[in-house]
Amino acid sequence: MRNLRERLMAVASSKPSQPQDAPVKKEPFFCREQIVPIGELRGVEHTTLDEIRACDPLFTGNVWDIRRVLFLDTETTGLSGGAGTVAFEIGVGFVDHRGMVIRQYIMRDYSEEGPMLEAIADLFRRFDTVVSFNGKAFDLPLLESRMVMNRIRLSVTQMPQLDLLHAARRVYKLRLKRCNLSTLEEAVLGQRRCDDLPGSQVPQRYFDYIRTKEFSLLEDVLRHNFDDVKSLAVLTGHLCAVFREPQTLAHPLDLFGVGRTLMRGGRTQKARTCFKILGHSTLSAQAHMHLAVSYKKEKEWAQAAQTCQTMIAKGDGGIWPYIEMAKYYEHVVRDIPRALHYANGALRYALNTAPLRGEDEGQTALIRKRIDRLKNKQKKESDTDMQEERKL
Repeated sequence: MRNLRERLMAVASSKPSQPQDAPVKKEPFFCREQIVPIGELRGVEHTTLDEIRACDPLFTGNVWDIRRVLFLDTETTGLSGGAGTVAFEIGVGFVDHRGMVIRQYIMRDYSEEGPMLEAIADLFRRFDTVVSFNGKAFDLPLLESRMVMNRIRLSVTQMPQLDLLHAARRVYKLRLKRCNLSTLEEAVLGQRRCDDLPGSQVPQRYFDYIRTKEFSLLEDVLRHNFDDVKSLAVLTGHLCAVFREPQTLAHPLDLFGVGRTLMRGGRTQKARTCFKILGHSTLSAQAHMHLAVSYKKEKEWAQAAQTCQTMIAKGDGGIWPYIEMAKYYEHVVRDIPRALHYANGALRYALNTAPLRGEDEGQTALIRKRIDRLKNKQKKESDTDMQEERKL
């Protein structure tokens, strides 16, 4: 007869075994990946290093391979920076055989910041250049400081950067005044967002999520960030096209911005082309002035003088072209009477227009001083000539 122990073991062995659930592995942070067809990016895949340097004369990179360019935009818990500001969402984009890959990383809690930044650091190491919008001043310094606090050794601020905020301002600030990304999308790229979450509301939306853990609260943030990252690529392609063929620009103020940027970058001939086109526009005075200055800088004196004479004939530039002609005849041609002629022309112009603009006593005083100096110089030359004649 079996004892109680044996009977209990028999009962236990007769029960069917219950399957056990496998442990669920929790991802260390949230990541979403989407693909944008390359045809929607306005030719960013064809951009070159020379075009990038034209857009940004301060660009420090020595290579530009679109497959090694990382487009970056962050969403943060504050807009002013500081030790308490965290990038809770990091959107990145890069081009591969599929198109533009946009990945969006979110830390669902503050404990996930370290693993998320580790993944971002690994991604940074795969690329040569970062493209951002105000990233030099905000996004990259913030990421680097958070990496330091999480013991991640990577100096992202030292990477070659194309900051599209500064590149766009050089071209469009004169016309648009404000050059935030949404303004550029609408006024330059012809794109308008619908039901977009304002950037000022992004921090509070994250705080609401942390309190409720309702992920749906972040969907608007993700959509806003997705559009930002995509626009970085589109704007890069657009700006390169503008500097490739500036004559296609419809607005004179935009063309003037391109010309100034080209001149600053040492692309003199292409800049002059812009200013010559603008010589037939409402910006004629400013364009001819920049054109004359470029000729003077290269010591192309005859072209500089011809440009100033064109300004005088058109009534452009106020007293400036008269003074430049006076300098030209005094120091280059060494024709003091002609220099005096143009100096007197500057004084007449200043006095005739004084009732309209208000007399500038300091300006007229400088012109009179120049005239007196030229008269003295003329008198000395005349006395010298007389002495030479007497000797003969």
